[in-house]
Amino acid sequence: MPHETSFPIRTFHTDSFGHVNNAKYLELLEEARWRYAEDNGLLKLLNKANLGFIIIDMRLRFRDEVVEGDRITVSTQLLTLGSASGEVEQLVRKEGQSKIALKSLFHFILVDREARAPVPIDGDIRELLLNVIANPG
Repeated sequence: MPHETSFPIRTFHTDSFGHVNNAKYLELLEEARWRYAEDNGLLKLLNKANLGFIIIDMRLRFRDEVVEGDRITVSTQLLTLGSASGEVEQLVRKEGQSKIALKSLFHFILVDREARAPVPIDGDIRELLLNVIANPG
């Protein structure tokens, strides 16, 4: 089962058309990924090693509008993990609905914060992420 994070949609999330602005979706998705990392213990490991993940590619597919007053659930799931990169899928649904409002796929790499250079995904971080893939719930 994917990690789930809920958000109320407020006026500042919406644009002149009255639905969630595409840039605000990126902020909501990022917050959900941070909560996912915190809840899995990943954030603690990254901070200890002075490492971080950066997004190198993203795809968003908008399927249904979300408006002020709606409450959404963001499902976050690590799909794949290679030696140097991985993929996270996030799905947005209005609470109480099965229809997907947004589907996203993010490709990431691990970087050394000080050197500002990519590093392999190995050691404790790799072990934790492989466990997350094997036991997503």
